[in-house]
Amino acid sequence: MTPISSTHGLGSQTTAAPINQSETSYPSRLLTKGDTLYRDGDAADTTYRVEEGLLKLSIDLLTGKERIISVAGPGDYIGALTPAHHHYDETAEALSQEVRVTVMAKESLSDSLKEEVAAAAGQHMTRLRNNLEDGELPVPSRLARTFVRLGERFGHVNEDHNVRLTLPLTHDNFAAMVGAARETTTAVLSDMRDEGVLEGTRGRYHFNLNDLSDYASSAAFQ
Repeated sequence: MTPISSTHGLGSQTTAAPINQSETSYPSRLLTKGDTLYRDGDAADTTYRVEEGLLKLSIDLLTGKERIISVAGPGDYIGALTPAHHHYDETAEALSQEVRVTVMAKESLSDSLKEEVAAAAGQHMTRLRNNLEDGELPVPSRLARTFVRLGERFGHVNEDHNVRLTLPLTHDNFAAMVGAARETTTAVLSDMRDEGVLEGTRGRYHFNLNDLSDYASSAAFQ
């Protein structure tokens, strides 16, 4: 299994650093929970930078089920990331009660911003690779790996690698992230609590990155 990095997440940070250009250069857009920023298949003519809040990026499978491929937060670029894609590859929907994004027409990006967007495209490819790897694993391993990645990205991580993670994600969301039934996901979350590698519920969780990574590795071979 490919190791999961140990970089710290952004913790409780809800506002991204200013973009490397005048704040007045690009307009902002505000969304509330459940609002759609763009849809899969729409013309990809705009790049967005998340400034506050969280969005889920998802696709609709042939079965009609939703699959969440990523959660985007402050500092992330989403939307039109490469010139080769003329349509958005996913749907972006607000998860937080309030979300603010900077709206940048694709043709208006400065050279420095194009470099940042290109880096975001590379990160997107890494997430897709993780999803492909997870698809070969049993649900407990997939769910544990998902928590580790969310913890690294959005959690409060201390020196002992203990994580406090607060995200507006439901069991349905986790099920859509790992490609499992909600009932299965709920049962696995309960098993993880019984094993002592996860504490909490209703969007507030505590765990140790190393312990949960070890659990993911062990569960991969069961």
